[in-house]
Amino acid sequence: MWAMLAAAIDLLHALLMAAWVGGLPLLFWHRWPRLTRAYGIYAVVFIVVSQTSHALLGECVFTTIARWCVRASSTPESDEWFTVRVAQAVFHLAPSHRSVVWASEALILVTAVGGLISHRVWREPSPPKPPLPPEGGPPGG
Repeated sequence: MWAMLAAAIDLLHALLMAAWVGGLPLLFWHRWPRLTRAYGIYAVVFIVVSQTSHALLGECVFTTIARWCVRASSTPESDEWFTVRVAQAVFHLAPSHRSVVWASEALILVTAVGGLISHRVWREPSPPKPPLPPEGGPPGG
């Protein structure tokens, strides 16, 4: 049971990360303003939770919870970060923790820049300017 819970937490972790990375284009292309706004809020919450857990735990909170579940089960345990385990499984590469942090920080930078660009979308549009009077005649008539 604990191993399945750990796998479910890892799956949730993967889906949350994929949503964060996959939604980044919404910050630059504003075809759907409500979706852009919702993603912007999600990205900010994601980054705050990620950075807070890294500051307090030294890793993502989901990695910590999944590790607790694996240790409570009888399956072999891995103390490796989730992102490193995924890279090993998918690409057969083992990135260093530092490279994972650099990639994460680069994505945070992209999110921040996209958020600043999207800020224009969140503001109320300014009212249209009245037309200029025709040349040579009095205004209004």
